[in-house]
Amino acid sequence: MDFELKQYSKAARETAKNLRIIDDTLFRLMAKNKKVCQEILRILLDMPELIVIRSDAQYTITSLHREIIIDAFCILKDGSYCNIEMQKSDSNDDIGRVRFHASTMTANLTPKGTDFDNVPDVKIVYLTEYDALNSGQTITHVTRCMRLSDGRYVPVNDGEDIYFANTCVDDKTDKAELMKLMLRRDVFYNEKFPAISDSINYYKRTKGGLNKMCKAVEEYAQSVAQMATAEANKRAEEANKKAQAANKKAEAANKKAEEANKKVEEADKKANETIKNLLSAGKLSIEEIADAVSEPVDKIKAIAEKMNKK
Repeated sequence: MDFELKQYSKAARETAKNLRIIDDTLFRLMAKNKKVCQEILRILLDMPELIVIRSDAQYTITSLHREIIIDAFCILKDGSYCNIEMQKSDSNDDIGRVRFHASTMTANLTPKGTDFDNVPDVKIVYLTEYDALNSGQTITHVTRCMRLSDGRYVPVNDGEDIYFANTCVDDKTDKAELMKLMLRRDVFYNEKFPAISDSINYYKRTKGGLNKMCKAVEEYAQSVAQMATAEANKRAEEANKKAQAANKKAEAANKKAEEANKKVEEADKKANETIKNLLSAGKLSIEEIADAVSEPVDKIKAIAEKMNKK
């Protein structure tokens, strides 16, 4: 490299240098090139004639309840749609995630009033650093099937196709070779994958490409920091709400206790007035008064003594 990108931090430059295709920051850039997405899909899906007419990175699709951000959203020449999704962490419910992506895409991309026979076909190509299905295969095609009475499964061809591909199972095919390239940090050129190779060389060897990568790294870092701050603020707000709710409960409990004490004091005051009135009347003995007001004899005597002193 005969130039330096001094406007970016050393950390950003080092991070950019070591990015792999499977890393979000680099794939977001590469996925903007429809030829890269087309090459990935042609190889992995065994569809050498497949044509991508448009590809968008970090494409947002909104459902009724939440939105999803698709790593690479592709429109194919045959009118179908494809989501290429990269996943490095194995802490996800991959099957649930893919199911949600497919259903959200189908609902969002189907115009209102569309007949069911015109619902668009959707493909999800889910690429991972681990064997998500534990299938022992580089790529596994998942599609809906009907089970016959003899136990056989027959595809129903409902227009939804899911492909799970991984980097860890090497079956010595072009698919496995392509997946292995996604883990490389160095610059490479593989004649089997010219579009991907050209893209890697552009982003890792040219000033323009490195500039875009470094900028993307810093923007991604800022985005992560902002999300972390937002999450911390959200948790703090939730904790504050819980504390406020707890304080309200405590205040309500204290108020009830005060009201109960006030009622006890009022009842005690009324009882004392009744005792004084009975003592003043002089018709009942102390024991009879105690029995009448359900109070101990000692209390009646104490009140009587105070009255006599006056």
